[in-house]
Amino acid sequence: MKRAALVTPGDVIGYEGEWRTVEEATTARGPMGGLAVVVTWKEGGTARFPAGDELLLGERDAA
Repeated sequence: MKRAALVTPGDVIGYEGEWRTVEEATTARGPMGGLAVVVTWKEGGTARFPAGDELLLGERDAA
């Protein structure tokens, strides 16, 4: 069974051993034509996740 998550600004994602906050999430096509999710982090930088990758989402702060 496949699972999907809608990634939106403010979500907190475990990435490279750290929890980071999503500033913006968009989609893009990779060099071989595959779909990817491109995440811009509030802490700086971006990451590209190929479609089908699992993302570990944390809870947002209640503030």
